[in-house]
Amino acid sequence: MEIIILEPDGQPQNNQEPTGEPRTRKRSSLNNNEDRISTLPNVLLHHILSFVDAVQVVQTCVLSKRWMNVWKSHPYLDFNFETFSSLINSDYYDDEVNNFTDFIYHVLVRRHNLKAVKISLDILRDTRCSLVESLIYYAVKHHVEEISVNTAHWDMPIVLPRCFFDCESLRSLKLKVDGGIALPKSLGLQSLKTLHLGGARNFDGKIFSTCPNLENLKIEDIYLNTIENFNIHALNLKSLEILNWRYGRIMRGCKVMLFAPKLTSFKFYGNTPLFWSDVNLTSLDDVNVVLQRYHHSHNYPFYVVEDEYISEEDETEQGLGLNLIKMLHQFCSAKSLTLSMNIIEILSEVPAALDKHPSPFSNLKYLKLKTDHKDVTLPAHVLNYFLRSASFLKVSF
Repeated sequence: MEIIILEPDGQPQNNQEPTGEPRTRKRSSLNNNEDRISTLPNVLLHHILSFVDAVQVVQTCVLSKRWMNVWKSHPYLDFNFETFSSLINSDYYDDEVNNFTDFIYHVLVRRHNLKAVKISLDILRDTRCSLVESLIYYAVKHHVEEISVNTAHWDMPIVLPRCFFDCESLRSLKLKVDGGIALPKSLGLQSLKTLHLGGARNFDGKIFSTCPNLENLKIEDIYLNTIENFNIHALNLKSLEILNWRYGRIMRGCKVMLFAPKLTSFKFYGNTPLFWSDVNLTSLDDVNVVLQRYHHSHNYPFYVVEDEYISEEDETEQGLGLNLIKMLHQFCSAKSLTLSMNIIEILSEVPAALDKHPSPFSNLKYLKLKTDHKDVTLPAHVLNYFLRSASFLKVSF
C-alpha cells in the first residue's frame, strides 16, 4: 500500500529525501551560533542588565563593538562591594575599598548624560561621606526614581546635601547607615511613595508629613535616646514597619503617636514593647509582632546579647506582660494577627492581667504563631483570651 501525504496546497508530498541546497541552507541556519541578544534594542538590553551588578554591566563592553557603549547609557547603577571584590582580585582590603570607590567615580564620569532610573550603593564598611554625597548629587541631577544606600560611617552621622530634598522624581528611597544619618526638620520629597530609613538619630517623625504621597514606611535601627514623644504623621500611609526597636537605643517610656488613617499593615520587631499614645488604627487589617529577646548561638541555645537584654531590675515579667497587652490592644481592629511564640509564653505568665484587660479583638479571624518547633501547645487561657471577643478564629503555626 502506498501512503500519499498531501501538502497544504493539495499536492502530494514528496517522500524522497530532498537533495540540494534547500536542506543544507536550513541546517546551516539552525546550527550557526547567531547572536540574537546583540540584535535587541538598548531598552531590552538595559532591562536584562538591570538584574546584575554595575561591574558586570561594564564588563560587557568587551563582548563586541555592539556592546562597547551599552553600559554608558544603562539607567540602573547597582554598586555592590561584595560583588566587586569577588570579581576584582586584590591583596589588601584597603586597596579593594579604594578601587571600588574609584570604579564608581569612573562610571559616573564616563556614563552618558541620560536619566538614571535607579542608583544603589551597598558596602557594609566605613564609607567616605564624599562618596555618598556624590551619588546623591548625581541622582538628583539625572532625575533618578529610586535610591538605595546601605553602608556605614562611624565618625559622625552622614549629612545629606540640600539639593536632595528638592528631588521631584524620587519615588523610592532606602537610607540605611550604620553609624547614623542626620535628618533635617523637613524631607520635602513630594513624589516619594516608599521609604526605608535605618540608623537615623533623634529626629521628629513629623518629617514624614512633608512627604504627602508616602505609602510604605520602614524604620530600622533608629536611635531615640533623647526623644520622649515620637510622632508619625502620614495621611496616605498604608504599610508601616518598625524593626529592631532596641532597649538602650530608645528613651525609657518613649511614646509613639501615630496618625495614619489609611494604615492597613503593621509590622513590629523589637526587644521591648512599643508604647503608644493617641493612636487610632481602625483601618488596620494585618499585624505582625515579634519580640526579639533572645539570640541563638551554637554554644548556648539561648544566648542573651547584653546590649539587647531587659534585666529583671528594669522590667519584671508581670510588667512586661502588662506592657505587651497594652501594646496589642492598640491593634483591636486587626483581622490577622501574627505573634512570636515568646509573646505567647509571656502572656501565659500573667493570667491575672489577661482577665483584667479583656480581649478587644472583635474582628480577628486569623491568629498565626511564629515558631521553629513542630510540637507546640497553645496555653488554654491564652487561647480563650483571643476567643472571647472573636466569633471565628483560625489558629496556625
